[in-house]
Amino acid sequence: MMRKTAEFYQEKSKEIRKLILKTLHYANGSFNGGSLSAADLLTVLFFGYLDQEQVQDVNDRDMFILSKGHCSSALYAALSAVGRMPRERLFDYGKDGSTLGIHPKRDINAGIEVSAGSLGHGLALAVGSALAARIRHADSRVFVLMGDGECNEGSVWENAAFASRQELDHLTVIVDRNRLQGCGRDEQILNYGDMAEKFRAFGFHTIEINGHDFQQIDHAFEEAAAARKKPTAIIAHTIKGKGVSFMEDRLEWHYKSTTKEQYLQAVEEIV
Repeated sequence: MMRKTAEFYQEKSKEIRKLILKTLHYANGSFNGGSLSAADLLTVLFFGYLDQEQVQDVNDRDMFILSKGHCSSALYAALSAVGRMPRERLFDYGKDGSTLGIHPKRDINAGIEVSAGSLGHGLALAVGSALAARIRHADSRVFVLMGDGECNEGSVWENAAFASRQELDHLTVIVDRNRLQGCGRDEQILNYGDMAEKFRAFGFHTIEINGHDFQQIDHAFEEAAAARKKPTAIIAHTIKGKGVSFMEDRLEWHYKSTTKEQYLQAVEEIV
């Protein structure tokens, strides 16, 4: 795919953030904070590295798996921004009978690879998909976005060990390291400390970046594509609620819904 500029990514990330806010406000939904912290990562991935012309190839397509499924609005916004999901469909988010769930339901045609919501499962699905691709001798890559709080789950590290043992170099794990989870700060819960060192200890090629710096994100994905004999972990240091002053680094925006006044202020701040 053609290399994009930081200015291009900046404009697309604004679009994705505004779609996240609109989707959640219309549905009176929550999870604004974690969706906004991942917006820049998804912008670069969807516009720079996932070939949208290849997505219908069942056997040889790159895959994106959202493991922190409560932040589905970020995935839906990214899919809408790249033209894979009609904008009007976002208004169905969370409605009774809708296929656009608060936690995503598998819909390959729309770009939703797996049903998600039970934290700690996404890496297992990504590892299995990467292994299957290698068995088929396919060149496709598998990307999985995880929350740092999700890494409290033991299944994450079981699958990290397996991915390393199998030398799954087509696998890229992205950890949204905003240091806030549902019940508090990381250091207050299990205190994972240097997460990059932990993935290195499990045999991953590990890259640490500012998850809001488009150049760093772009270079990290490029470096991951060049890695051999090891899966890659990108530890992306982010800010929960990034882009909205009253949401940034605030635990309550894991759960809160915006009032009309808050929504209008939030959209105005996305510049």
